[in-house]
Amino acid sequence: MGLTAAFTNAVGPILAVAVVGYLLARTTDIAVDPLNTAGLYVLVPALAFHSIVTTSLGGGEVAKLAVGVVGYAVVMIAIAWVVGKVVGESGALLGALMLAAAFPNSGFVGIPLSEFAFGEVGRTTAVLYLTIQSLVVYTLGVYIASRGVDRGVGEAIAEIFRLPLIYAVGLAVTIRAFGLAPALDGAALQTVGLVGDASIPVMLLVLGIQLAETDVTAVTRSAAPAFLKLAAAPVVALGIALVLGFADPTVAKVFVLESAAPAAVTPLALTIEYAEDVAPGTITAPEYLSTAIFVTTVASIGVLTVLVAALQAGLVI
Repeated sequence: MGLTAAFTNAVGPILAVAVVGYLLARTTDIAVDPLNTAGLYVLVPALAFHSIVTTSLGGGEVAKLAVGVVGYAVVMIAIAWVVGKVVGESGALLGALMLAAAFPNSGFVGIPLSEFAFGEVGRTTAVLYLTIQSLVVYTLGVYIASRGVDRGVGEAIAEIFRLPLIYAVGLAVTIRAFGLAPALDGAALQTVGLVGDASIPVMLLVLGIQLAETDVTAVTRSAAPAFLKLAAAPVVALGIALVLGFADPTVAKVFVLESAAPAAVTPLALTIEYAEDVAPGTITAPEYLSTAIFVTTVASIGVLTVLVAALQAGLVI
């Protein structure tokens, strides 16, 4: 009964909307870029602003969440490096494996899943997770993606400051710090909340469209990233959550759930940006990573269903 409820109430709705996006991409010539741009520049910043202004989470929990997100990324990178060496990956492919392992899809998958599973606290925690992870992706992630490439890493890192998300978060934090938040039932905050709510279905449609456009040429080499994301990631996240000792158990549960999400899409853009030319017939880092995203997303359906049921029942936290 727990698994059925977890799938019906949390995983199922996400899957249904993503499938619509997948079918839309397969049957029409829809372009994902405009939807992605709208989400990135308008919808997600509005969601982040509204969630932070209205959240009941304290500063201590947010600080622990930040430590957890960074710590998780570092630990998973280290594990991925060891696993990659064992299976014989090197160079750009080893970097792609580390990116797949370290950065979960905390936005397109994590935010809707966390909201469906744990309500308002789940959504707010997921938004904060995404914000912190974005900072790590555009620093540590850029370094991994660009190793050995003669390009300006600083330019890629500066990309985070071109995105509205960081400013929406900064403004929301400032407003809360000085007690300037508008009335919860006022038109201004309700309008921002309405725009932010639209990000959930749009992100899921984008996820489905991206999966439909994924080239899975490297599916035979997806065992390592699949193991790291589906098996190692939840265990590592659970260990970190227990060590940090979140005061709010729901925040701890969402942290574990977010960390267990499939491989993120953003590192793929970095990998494409810094990918070097390879000999004909040789798999590229973007092909390797795009396949990892596809495989872990599809395979995570069962894993996330079990994990949501266990977290909701209080079996692990």
